[in-house]
Amino acid sequence: IVDKDCSSALRIHAPDDEEHGQPFSDSDLCILWQHKENPTIEMILIMCYSGFRISAYKTLKVNLQEKYFQGGVKTAASKDRIVPIHSGIYPLICRRIKRDGKIFNKKINDFRKDMYAALQDIGIDRHTPHHCRHTFSRLCEKYQVKENDRKRMLGHSFPDITNKVYGHREIEDLRKEIEKIKICY
Repeated sequence: IVDKDCSSALRIHAPDDEEHGQPFSDSDLCILWQHKENPTIEMILIMCYSGFRISAYKTLKVNLQEKYFQGGVKTAASKDRIVPIHSGIYPLICRRIKRDGKIFNKKINDFRKDMYAALQDIGIDRHTPHHCRHTFSRLCEKYQVKENDRKRMLGHSFPDITNKVYGHREIEDLRKEIEKIKICY
């Protein structure tokens, strides 16, 4: 019997798509909006304007009445966070839930295959689902969403006590920030 966990010092060096990613460009987003009737592209748009990891959509709570998402995966800061639903994607979410009964009903690998095919069909270079998260972050920067609110909506932790302990934002404060993001129609 070994009384020491030798695996605790083990580190596997593998590429991490969390560190690197190519967001969709503004012209890509305009093309996506032109094809919003496609259920796969509909989901890509929802991901680009909400910022959750793809796996979070499996268990995400969607409050249509108060127009927000609640959930998240991976870290303590990202779990159970609230992100307002941007008014541009609200109709897509309503349609999706009415049609499918929930926001995301596929296996992630099946969605990836569908995503690659749909993007290829409309002439957009290959992107991964995680690039949608990068896109949300880029849009927050572009439209000057407050940095602390960007971090909150992405589920990033705060290293400083002021924000970590004393940072309190109401959903309407976050809604004002997320609505700064313009939609390409």
